[in-house]
Amino acid sequence: MKTTDFSFHQRARRIARNARGFTILELMIATTLIAIMSAIAAPGMLDFIRVNRLSTAARQLDADILLARREAIKRNARVLVCVKSSTAGVCGSGTAWAGGWIVCYDADQDNACDTSTTTNPNPIRQHAALDASLTLTGPAAVARFNANGTQGAAGASSLSFTTRGVWAGSKSFVETVTATGNVSMAAGS
Repeated sequence: MKTTDFSFHQRARRIARNARGFTILELMIATTLIAIMSAIAAPGMLDFIRVNRLSTAARQLDADILLARREAIKRNARVLVCVKSSTAGVCGSGTAWAGGWIVCYDADQDNACDTSTTTNPNPIRQHAALDASLTLTGPAAVARFNANGTQGAAGASSLSFTTRGVWAGSKSFVETVTATGNVSMAAGS
């Protein structure tokens, strides 16, 4: 055996010894650190998810109300925003809007969604029920926009919608539709 073979084997053993991987102690310490950091971050992450759901629901209602106003002006006909009923495409009743809502046109002005056609589908938009951790209350009557974008004589007062979370310390969002058709959303307490 040559001396170069011996030094080669020694070097190979030294490299193999240094490239073994993690020890059990190192893995346990890393796992413990990850568990501690997760326990610290979890409550903040849960609060972040809740607040995000709340603001998303409020913004979706805001977008649908603004869509209804734009559609009324564009179609030169009445457009409704109402509580969704158990029958598809039909306005329901009540103040619990968390079960979903619809935006539909009402050209014959009978406060009900008109019949859908292939060239003019109705409802314009349907929104599914909100997450169980959210509530949305609004008027028992439909929100209607006339061809000029106002609520007109039939809707002479302001309408107010409140989106809130069911958890302690939840904030709220209040959506207001004035008689003139102006739509505004503000963060509540």
